Amino acid sequence: MELKQKGTSAQLGAFKQLKVSLVWTSAVDLDLMAFYKTRDGRTGGVYSDNYNGGTLGELNSFPFMQLSGDEGVGATGGDNREELRITKLDDIEELFICALNFTDAQGSSNKVFSDYDARVEVITDKGESHTINLDSSKVGSVAILAKFQASFMGAQLVNDSMVMDLATFRDTVPGAKDLKVQSKVTLAQKGDSFAIKPKVVKGKTDEMLINLNWNEGNTEKKGFFANLFGGDDTIDLDLGVYFETKILDPRTNEPVRACVQPLNAGLLKQGRFEDLPWIYHMGDDRTGAVSTGETVKVNLAERQNLRRIMIFTYIYEGAANWANTDGVVSVKAPGCPELIVELGKSNDKRTFASICWIDFQDDGSIKVTKTCTYHEDHVDCDRSYGWGLKWTAGSKD
Repeated sequence: MELKQKGTSAQLGAFKQLKVSLVWTSAVDLDLMAFYKTRDGRTGGVYSDNYNGGTLGELNSFPFMQLSGDEGVGATGGDNREELRITKLDDIEELFICALNFTDAQGSSNKVFSDYDARVEVITDKGESHTINLDSSKVGSVAILAKFQASFMGAQLVNDSMVMDLATFRDTVPGAKDLKVQSKVTLAQKGDSFAIKPKVVKGKTDEMLINLNWNEGNTEKKGFFANLFGGDDTIDLDLGVYFETKILDPRTNEPVRACVQPLNAGLLKQGRFEDLPWIYHMGDDRTGAVSTGETVKVNLAERQNLRRIMIFTYIYEGAANWANTDGVVSVKAPGCPELIVELGKSNDKRTFASICWIDFQDDGSIKVTKTCTYHEDHVDCDRSYGWGLKWTAGSKD
């Protein structure tokens, strides 16, 4: 049965389980969400834990509803489906079924949902099926699709179609005030941390990009210290990664530990993306002329094999002058806010700086913690953080 018009409804009666599906084929990242108000006045929401504070819910305890994982990540077209299962609505006065356009909301853009070929399907355990098409031509990044409400005959499903911007949505829907779509999160102070949970596309190898870049006051971005002292005086600043795996080295029965950096020889000069250590340095900027700085990518399909990594930088040539670099590290993963770690305005004259720890958690999340400490060299940093590596002099040549 299709509920075509706003306000049309269907009586569901008693049920043991409901399945609510958001289905679409267009190249857009839609997220199914549910927000509720209980009979005693409590409010809350069930939405992806990729959002700060989000929860997928619980089937066997309150709120008796649970979301599946994410689809359409990175605005991928195809047979996309997200599902919400509900086992009990006895305590719920109103339950709003919503779709958020993550692609547009993240960029503060408002598009038209009717372009996305999306619909909501509600199927009871008795096989009854109801459909509401997401065909509104109103501009907005969030759509309220349907509402379950209590009635004397049990739960009632209502076409409650409305489209609005994110700010209006937070103010309108019970339980939605805490929903945040963050495009960037800045770790400003030493010790600040933030956890992300990348959206991984089925059958696709996703990557996390870690970039080190800089600028020179109000001038155009170039390279670290390019022309900082005038003439041809430049400083060669390099990006490196210390890593530990969950895989044990058969020779020592200890986790594999090493560094990927331009100073290394052979394999670990750039690492490998498809094999251990699943970390790849995309190239050294020796001249300070590359506008995008230096970038390392991490294979997220193998993140279960990684325990933690530390991002660091060091001055290969030139005098330390960190205060003038405005150095910034960015961490980007699919479906997550971009994390920004600023080096700050330190006057420390040591030439080696740790930037952040990145910890790979057992639940699939990735925690980034700002360290921003300064050291004489690799060995000094090793002593501070207990890497336990053996060091020899290295060269890029």
